[in-house]
Formats: sequence, structure tokens, C-alpha cells
Amino acid sequence: MNLPLYVAWRYFFSKKKLKVINIISLISLIGIAITTMALLVVISVFNGFTSVGTKILSSSNPPLLIEAKKSKVFSLDSIPFNKIKSLQKVYAISPVLKENALISFGQSQGLVLMKGIDESYYKINRIDTSIVYGRFSLKSFGTDACVLGIGVAANIGMPNNAERMGAIIQLIVPKREGRISISQEETFNSQDILYSGSFRMDAQMDEDNVFLPIGFVRELLDYDNNEVSSVFIRPKSDNDIKKLKSEIKELVGEDYEVKDIFEQEPIYQKVVKVERLGVYVILSFIIFIATFNVMGSLSLLIMDKKKDILILRSMGATLGSVRSIYFLNGLMLSFVGAVIGLLLGIGVCLVQQQFGIIKMGADILVVDSFPIELRFLDIISIFSLVLSIGAVSVAIMVSRINLIIK
Repeated sequence: MNLPLYVAWRYFFSKKKLKVINIISLISLIGIAITTMALLVVISVFNGFTSVGTKILSSSNPPLLIEAKKSKVFSLDSIPFNKIKSLQKVYAISPVLKENALISFGQSQGLVLMKGIDESYYKINRIDTSIVYGRFSLKSFGTDACVLGIGVAANIGMPNNAERMGAIIQLIVPKREGRISISQEETFNSQDILYSGSFRMDAQMDEDNVFLPIGFVRELLDYDNNEVSSVFIRPKSDNDIKKLKSEIKELVGEDYEVKDIFEQEPIYQKVVKVERLGVYVILSFIIFIATFNVMGSLSLLIMDKKKDILILRSMGATLGSVRSIYFLNGLMLSFVGAVIGLLLGIGVCLVQQQFGIIKMGADILVVDSFPIELRFLDIISIFSLVLSIGAVSVAIMVSRINLIIK
């Protein structure tokens, strides 16, 4: 152990002549520990809410999605669909055709988002497990059928057990090459389809989504057999998303975009990044304020040990060595406070993860207690942040030693 470190170590554990130095040092350590713990807990809660939000998004968005950059629809023949399907990391792939439409049942009408899908869609999104009325089937009584969001069914007045009675709804869209006319037949395409059931997933999907056979939607919209709005892809593992995304990008070329869940919801992604940065900045500022106590205790320690400084200087110690002693002493204070804070924070997070002690206080929420997701990288980054702020504050203080001892 070199001399500055040895002396700093002794100063850290030794009793000071002025009891106020011990008190301020203890307050400094407690302040750093509490703010460090708070930062870890808040970031972990934020991670938990982000994961919950991602799960909610995954109920309506695929892990990966292929879309054309410049057109609303594209042909499957324009991309190596079969080659993508055969990739080792791909679990399922499904073409989807989306378009807005007017839905009509009896005297009720409403705007909906049609989603034309095929049987492979079930492997992407197990929406068939969210059925509340009827069943998730694109065929009923031997003909095409549709599945409505529970909100859509309520808005158009769909009665209970309507799927057993062979209820028929009508979908209406503008013709691709139609012209404005008083005749509905010249302006709009319309087709009837059987109702087979209703699902409940999330508020947005429930209010406007209608699932239909992709062939039915193509016929209604006057599209060719291979035209789609997008291609949904599910990898075998969530860990494969990043690599699989790169592989697919190389295969489809520059005319197409390959998006993960966050890229499909850019506003959500921006909000997550801004909120996380805001939390770091605000709590980092609080930690910086807490280090003022360290600077205060260090200043008093320097005054208390002024004779020791003069003795060390007379023995040949350089000014840099003397500064190193007090720098290391202040850094130890930040180090111990950070370690205690992290241990307390980890303990709080683990208890909340296991027992969910702190509740959300509302039965309508997706989770009943505050979600926590503890990440190793957050622990490292917070520890580094606290030590960095402490080191800068202490360095500013010890740089004035040559003025204090004069």
C-alpha cells in the first residue's frame, strides 16, 4: 500500500478532533447511499414499466415487420419471401394486408381497420387465445368469416351468440379506380361476411380491429393475389431479433424497411428514451448536491489535519502526494456510500420483484404492483456515475489545499 493510500485509509477510520467532522462525514455517506439507492430503484421501476409496455405492444405488433418504404402495398414476389421463411432463426412468417373500411350491421356503422391474415398468423400472435365470444375462425358454415374486437362488436350492436345465428356484417371501401357518383355501386366496393367471434386484447385493438381472410380483403380492395401491406415475422428466440433483423435487411434490400417493435411505434420509443434520460439527469443532480456534504467534511478534515500536512511537507512529501491523500479519503466516502446504496437498492428491488409489496392502487391496470426489472448494466452505470461525480467534487476541493495551508 503506497503512502497516500495508507494515510487516507487511516484518516477515513480514525476519530477526528472535531466531532462535527464525524457527523458531517456520516451525513455525507448516508446522503450518497440514499440517493444511489433511489436512482437504482427508480431506474429499475422504469425498466419494469418499459417491459410491461413492450409486452402490451407485442400483443398488436410483431417482433419484426417488413414494409415497403415508398408504397402502401407490395408484392410478395418482390422480396425473397421463401428464403426469409427458411432462415434458421425464423419461427413463423405471415403476410398481412391492412386497410381502413366502413363496417355495417343492421342500422349501425363504424370505421374499422381491416387486417387480412392467413393461418400462419396464429404463430405470430396467439390472438385466438383472447376470444371472449364465439371462436377465432376465418371460416364459418363453410364460408369466409371475420373476428371483431370487443369494442367494434359493442359499437355496432352485435348481440350475444350472434355467431351461432349466422350474423352477417358488411364491409365497405372506396373503389381503387372509382369515381365520385351518387351511385354507391360506382364509388364503393362492398361485401358481406359472417361473424364468428370477438376478442379482447388491448384498448386500441379492441376498438377498431377486424380480422378477415387475406383473400377476402384482396378481393374487396381489388388487389392482386400476392399484394400485402407488410410481412410479420417471429424469431425462435427474442435474443435472435437483432441478428435476424440484419439478415433480413440484407435480403430485402434498400427499398424495404425491417422494423422491430419500438421502430413500429416511434413515438413510444422517443418517450421511453426521453423519460429515462430525464430520470438520470434529475437524480444525478441530486447526487451532485449530496456530494457537497463530502466537500464540506473534507474541507473541515483538511483544517483539522493542517499540522499533519505541514509535517508531511517538511518530510519531503510533494504537494501532489498531500492532495492525493485527501482525494482518496473523499473518494472512499463516495465509494462506501455508493456500495451501501446499491446493496440497499438491490435488496428493495428483489423484495418488490418477489412479493410485490408496493401496489399500484388500481384494479384496472395491467399489473397490480409496481413492476421491477433489475439490470446488471444499470448497477454498473450508477456505480460509475456516483464515483465520477464524487471524484470531480473531491478533486475541486483538494485543488485548494495549497491555499488552505498558507
